[in-house]
Amino acid sequence: MHVAAAIVSIALAVVLARTAHATFTGQEVVRRGVVEVGFPPSLLWLLGLAQAAGAAGLLAGLLWKPLAVAAAGCLVLYFLGAVGSHLRVGHPERAGLSAAILLGCVLALVLVLLEN
Repeated sequence: MHVAAAIVSIALAVVLARTAHATFTGQEVVRRGVVEVGFPPSLLWLLGLAQAAGAAGLLAGLLWKPLAVAAAGCLVLYFLGAVGSHLRVGHPERAGLSAAILLGCVLALVLVLLEN
């Protein structure tokens, strides 16, 4: 099970690093999505920081399981909030990417918890 958890964690960390970069650089699609859900664009860097921290936590968690559990658990909460925010404002199509990442976070959490 360790191999599966490592593969999912690494793949998810890569995805999160890319989304963090898009968030930090204020790419238009990210800014538009944030404005639509009512999040202040001036605090966009906080979202990027959370994504980057999640990616780092998943990678460091390969060496220390409690960190992997904490990172994956926090990412599940983060992306539940992202999906919920898009659904709340009536944009289910925008929730798709967040929902896909959420599923990856749930999978990572489950695999890490099932490790011996």
